Amino acid sequence: MAVMDREKSNAQTKSLKLPIAREAVKFFGLFVFIYILLMASWPLTGAVYLNFYQTAGRLLFGSLGCGDVVRFSQPDDNGDVINIIALNRHRLDENGQMTGAQLSHNIRYREYIYAVFLTALIAATPLPLKRRGGAIVWGLILIHIFIIFRLAIIIIGLFSSDMVSVLILKPFWDNVLIIAEYIVVSNWFTGFIISFFIWVLVSFNHQDWLKIVIQKQEEK
Repeated sequence: MAVMDREKSNAQTKSLKLPIAREAVKFFGLFVFIYILLMASWPLTGAVYLNFYQTAGRLLFGSLGCGDVVRFSQPDDNGDVINIIALNRHRLDENGQMTGAQLSHNIRYREYIYAVFLTALIAATPLPLKRRGGAIVWGLILIHIFIIFRLAIIIIGLFSSDMVSVLILKPFWDNVLIIAEYIVVSNWFTGFIISFFIWVLVSFNHQDWLKIVIQKQEEK
C-alpha cells in the first residue's frame, strides 16, 4: 500500500513538472522572439529613441547652474551613437571657445537594449493582458529612471574631468564616482541585472508568489 502511494505521488509530481517545463520553454521561446524582433526594429524606432534620449537629457541636465553646459549631438556616420558634450562657459580656449569634454555613447547597445530586454521579459510572462500592459508601462518608467541615473553619472564624470573642471570633487567623492562609473556605466551586465529585478517587481504580486510556494510544496 505504501509503495502504491509513493508511486502515485511520484506520478503526480511528474504530471506537475511537465506543464511547468512546457511553460518555461514557451516563455523562453517567446522572450527570444520578442527580444530579437524589438532589437531588429531599431532602424525604425532608433531615431525616435535617440531624439527622446537627447530631449530628456537637455531638459534634465542642460545646465546645472554652475557655469556648465551640456550638449548632445549625433555623428553622421553612426546612427547608434550620441555624443555627450560637457562645456565650461567660464573657461575659454585661445579661440574664445568654451573648453569641454566629450563622450561618445552607443545608445542602441548601452541603453535601448535594456528597455528591449525588460519589455521582452514582461511580454513573454504568462499574465493577463491588462496586467502585462501595466507591467510594461511601469517597467519602462523604472528602467528609464536607471538610464537617467547612468546619464547623470556620465555627465558628472565629464564635468569633473580636467578638461572641464566645473566640479572639483574631494578624493572620497572622486573615488565614489570612479566606482559608480565602473559599476553603473562601464559594466554592461548591470543594466540586465537591474532589468531582471524590475521584471520581478512589476510582473509578480503577492498572490503569484503564494501560488509558486504552494506549487513547490505540492511537488514535495
